[in-house]
Amino acid sequence: MLKGSVVACRVAAISNLTFVAFVLLTGIGCHSNPSSSDNASTSNFVYRDPYAWPTSTPAAAGLDTTKIAAALDEVRANSFIFSLLVVRNDTLVVEYYSRFQKDNDFEIASASKSFTSALIGIAIDKGIIRSVQDPVLGFFPDFDTTGLDPRKRSWTLEQFLTMKSGIDWDENADHTSLFTDNVNWMYTTLKLPLKYAPGTQFIYTTPNVNLLSGIITRTSGMSTYDFAEQYLFAPLKISVRAWLKDPQGVYAGGTGMMFTPRDLARFGQLYLHNGTIDGTQIVSRQWIQQTLIPRNTSNLDWADLQSVNYGYLWWNNYDTRDSLFMAAGFGCEFIFVIPAKNMIIVTIGDDNVTSNQASINQNVLIGILSKYLF
Repeated sequence: MLKGSVVACRVAAISNLTFVAFVLLTGIGCHSNPSSSDNASTSNFVYRDPYAWPTSTPAAAGLDTTKIAAALDEVRANSFIFSLLVVRNDTLVVEYYSRFQKDNDFEIASASKSFTSALIGIAIDKGIIRSVQDPVLGFFPDFDTTGLDPRKRSWTLEQFLTMKSGIDWDENADHTSLFTDNVNWMYTTLKLPLKYAPGTQFIYTTPNVNLLSGIITRTSGMSTYDFAEQYLFAPLKISVRAWLKDPQGVYAGGTGMMFTPRDLARFGQLYLHNGTIDGTQIVSRQWIQQTLIPRNTSNLDWADLQSVNYGYLWWNNYDTRDSLFMAAGFGCEFIFVIPAKNMIIVTIGDDNVTSNQASINQNVLIGILSKYLF
């Protein structure tokens, strides 16, 4: 297995009167935050036979073979790209690996957040959680609110799903002293100071999503892994190979999951088909649609994508040329879903790089895909 480091990567930074975002794809914090084997769990995980993707050729799928060949040439020329998968019309038509094989799994960093979004949707669909307007503090009656900033009482699940908790957070900073092995990580998150009033500003904050995983555990009476295994992984015929846990044994919601590229494509297929897989509705269509609504008042540019926005832990880019949505993680871990082309693209890249280099690599990769596939 190739386990990725949990570090931060700035992929975009823009500032104006209505939208301030230092967007970083990361784990609980940054370069030196905890990601030891003590906190990475594989115990009692179910490893099933992977979904048997039907395969074909790009030509049979109606893709321009000249463009596919050119794309693969550029991918091969950039050694940081470890794999590229293209699924068209529910058929795997391109599968490239540089130094690895289809059975290798990878740490997907912040792309994990999109899985947590699905799990929250499933919990709401099943009535385990009432709605995205539920107050966050209501899930933590045991939390001591003495001296709490009163604005936190207005926190809702939706604000955490959209990165608008208002928490004063810089994903490029070192948070080792906050998230140690002898503190409760969920309580620590609840105590973080506010920079903005909840619901007003986008600040990319991984602890938001780790807290959502804790809420799934508290409301379902199951570990987040067991909940995901029963309601998401098993129906999709995928397997998480390892998953980061906090010192209290709560699985991280914002980072630390490991999957094979084929399994990531299967997750993208679920969203391509509005929550239905193999004729079964796994996540409600309504949740998928709500998830993909842009929730910020202004867009940002990300490499060749000109209209990037954020929904419920999924990125989206809606314009006339490149309309798509994506799960994204440090090191070029991407799931791109392009509904108009009935297509899913999965990439894995080198995560053993600096934050600046990771940002450069992401821009190169998106440029290749935009030129030949989007």
